[in-house]
Amino acid sequence: MMSVSKYAYVYARIRARMSDILDDRRLRELVDARREDFLSLLMDTTYKEKLTKAGLVEVDARSIEKALKEELIDQYLMVIKSTEGVARAVFEEIHRRLEVKNLKAVIRNKATNGTRTRTTEAALLFPVEDFFKRRISRLAEADSLEAVINQLENPYREVLEVALPEYKKSKRILVLENALNEEICGAVWSRMERLRGEDKETVRKIVGTEFDLVNLMTLLRCKAEGIAEGEMRKYFLPYVYGFDFDAEAVKDSMSAENVSTAIQLMPASAYKEVLTGALSSYEAEGSLIPFEDALWRYFFMTVKNTLRGYPINISTIIGFLYLKEIEIRNLCTIAVCKENEIPAEEILKLIFKQ
Repeated sequence: MMSVSKYAYVYARIRARMSDILDDRRLRELVDARREDFLSLLMDTTYKEKLTKAGLVEVDARSIEKALKEELIDQYLMVIKSTEGVARAVFEEIHRRLEVKNLKAVIRNKATNGTRTRTTEAALLFPVEDFFKRRISRLAEADSLEAVINQLENPYREVLEVALPEYKKSKRILVLENALNEEICGAVWSRMERLRGEDKETVRKIVGTEFDLVNLMTLLRCKAEGIAEGEMRKYFLPYVYGFDFDAEAVKDSMSAENVSTAIQLMPASAYKEVLTGALSSYEAEGSLIPFEDALWRYFFMTVKNTLRGYPINISTIIGFLYLKEIEIRNLCTIAVCKENEIPAEEILKLIFKQ
């Protein structure tokens, strides 16, 4: 457990940075800005130093994304260096989620026979290699997916080697992504269990909700791909918070004939309400993206609720980190839209607001 003085120190550092989080008004200004004005408005934020260092003179979505991700990593490192003991171990594993996202991007590229170069791929990855000392970006040069796995270090190599035969048989990237999800989620959950009292419950709520969303999207992906209930269960994370996939009431949903029916048959919950609200968009677009966006908007509000009153516990710290991730996701989305001259009303549909 962190000492009171050490906890007060990191709490004070976080509170000082909370005012830098962009509110809805500032986000709307960025969304409404003309392409030629967007960069100057973005420069008038806490990201100015990173953007200036990148030498940006016009909207370049990839360079903006790289600069913003560097800022996110700086905030993670600030928290990790300002904590100790069990709390620090929790934040190190939550930070490692970003390395797993990098590895998924490389695997996805190889599995789909992508042709992006190492330089192109690396520019889109979270810059975590100096911290973890694993050079995931170099794996983009590997000749094949098998070569990527052979060059990996543990814990990733071991779990992917176990999953590889099933992937070769099914050709479903979901198999490999699930193996990585289970490893990192298990590590975060294990660290969380060592916390005490209110800290433990707060982390359980936030990361547990995140794991619920992963499981829900897995269920919908399986339905969309025609994967049977028996096989589907292999891909669920064994960690739940508000949606128990082993509950009897969920069986009808899992055995439903399609995505829409699966949602309609889910037991009553906040998740069902969220997914039902996105059904019309799914049916119009034929894509699972509306469900993913709706679930992450719900997650955003869950994180916001943990920050009410800025409690002097782990809530404010973990909430800040997740809000920074969401903010950077928003800004990267806006930058891509500005680069491609997407109308403001369409951009608003893609971002998370408070």
